[in-house]
Amino acid sequence: MSDSPYVFSVTAPEFQARVVDASHETPILVDFWAEWCGPCRTLMPLLAKITESYEGKLRLAKVNSDEEQQLASHFGVRSLPTVMLVINGQIVDQFSGALPESQIRDFLKKHILSDVDKLRQQARELAATDAPLEAVVEPLKQASGIEPNNADILVDLADILVGRGELAQAMEILNALPIDVAGRPLVKELKARINLAQHASEGPATDELLARIAADENDLATREQLAGQLALQQDYEGALGQFFEIMRRDRTFNDDAGRRGMLDLFEVLGGDHPLTKNWRRKMFGLLH
Repeated sequence: MSDSPYVFSVTAPEFQARVVDASHETPILVDFWAEWCGPCRTLMPLLAKITESYEGKLRLAKVNSDEEQQLASHFGVRSLPTVMLVINGQIVDQFSGALPESQIRDFLKKHILSDVDKLRQQARELAATDAPLEAVVEPLKQASGIEPNNADILVDLADILVGRGELAQAMEILNALPIDVAGRPLVKELKARINLAQHASEGPATDELLARIAADENDLATREQLAGQLALQQDYEGALGQFFEIMRRDRTFNDDAGRRGMLDLFEVLGGDHPLTKNWRRKMFGLLH
């Protein structure tokens, strides 16, 4: 790796130009090392390998701390190896010790977006606008062409489809995800949102649904529709109240729709949300 255009040794006189100034164009890892340091000898080839994998989007500057003691002192290096990431002239992050490859890559991912990550970000930004769906998903199609086995791209697509109301297509994607991805909190939340939207369906306005329930408290179909609408309006407590009433009045209604609706809302809110904790206790009391 010594002849790599992306890996180079640097001394104090050239540090400003080759690292600080150059980092405005390309992020630069700075590896402070020494010949006598065993972990340094383990880490350096690994850093070089990772740098090479970025194909010019990252460079590695090696600083021999024994020969460049003033430079090491200036940056407060207290142990070897110490690795700093310089972007736009600033040290944005650092670590010490010979970390494994996976941790180093995670360290870099926080600050350096890959081409796929940039495309995913572009899709998320477009999704927040009025851009047509075809334009929104185009970056994800490009990302999938680069990494066809990247399940994160599919999750992004499902998330966008849910936001645009394409619920059936989104659920089809979510149901086809690998097992290790299907258990992620975001995937569970998206499925829950789809289920809640299906409770709502198209129908009368909220006020009319409330009037129907006032006229007949046992109109569970209307309660279910109201609960779904309230959930979509993010009136989660109101939705939980309606689902709870359905559950209290008839556990058999629409395949236990009350309980299923509450569980979906717990998934959307998260286990630590006060509403989840409160209504979970109420559900437990009703069940037992």
